[in-house]
Amino acid sequence: MKKWLVAGLLFCLQWAAGAQEPKSIAGIPADVYYLMPSFGNGYIYFRGQMPAQGQLNICAVDNTIHYMDKGEELVSAPTENIIKVRIDTVSFLHSQGVFYRLYPVTAEKGVALRRKVNLKTDEKEGAFGTTSRTSATKEYGVLYADGVSYNLNSNKTYPYEVSENLYLYHGDKILALNKKNLKKLFPEVQFETLPKTLEDALALLR
Repeated sequence: MKKWLVAGLLFCLQWAAGAQEPKSIAGIPADVYYLMPSFGNGYIYFRGQMPAQGQLNICAVDNTIHYMDKGEELVSAPTENIIKVRIDTVSFLHSQGVFYRLYPVTAEKGVALRRKVNLKTDEKEGAFGTTSRTSATKEYGVLYADGVSYNLNSNKTYPYEVSENLYLYHGDKILALNKKNLKKLFPEVQFETLPKTLEDALALLR
């Protein structure tokens, strides 16, 4: 993972140094907290640079990339030159700081799914405005989301809500799932209403 650090992902912290596949994190099931059910062999693709390889996963709360290094879990804020991440056989497109899971219909276009996990609490244990991003990410077991810090190493659990939204993608661009874009990308497809679920979208387009 040294290549990854050289590539510009310099904001790393260590947490969860125990089991590599925790059942939950601060009360959030691991398969909800991460975009993949487990860490897998993956590649990070950059603009103008060689890809980096490692045991990877992606956090659905703050869209940070997590990776295993000698049995320890490290997390790094992604930089804008990341185009895509592939874990096992699953690809995620990186756009405006968010990772979208891709469901290809053709080689260049298909359906993209964004999962968002919001932690719901009124307690503010810290905020971006009170400490720099660089120093903040050195704190052990702390997650920053929406300007609030959450101590993941305590026994405290946080209420949360999960939402998943459908999009279209073409190449490395994420597009809204609306009638205009659907007709533009898939002119041969006949439809009366927009699909509301991933299953409906894939059944319509494949």
